[in-house]
Amino acid sequence: MQRRLYNITGNTTTTLIPSGGSGGSISSISLANASAASVDVDLFLDELKEVVANRAHIVKTNIPAGVTLLLDEMVSFDSSVLSLKITTSNGTLDVAGSPLSIIIR
Repeated sequence: MQRRLYNITGNTTTTLIPSGGSGGSISSISLANASAASVDVDLFLDELKEVVANRAHIVKTNIPAGVTLLLDEMVSFDSSVLSLKITTSNGTLDVAGSPLSIIIR
């Protein structure tokens, strides 16, 4: 089983699984906030049609410091046309060692 590991630092949008591939067959997504402050996350599927983005939000929430959010139902998608992205904001995710850690299985 392929695993994808990410450490997100700062307020940014990150593509976790790009479209055009076969990476959408997943069973769980773990979002662990290792920072000392809460962080807002917006995990979504994105379909770029011409110049307009079409988004479907999976979860849009605040993760408190030291808390892990586990998504383990209905997280697979068709990655031939959709990409999985996350936007983080309102946090002080530290580059030195307190990131938002993401594990996709």
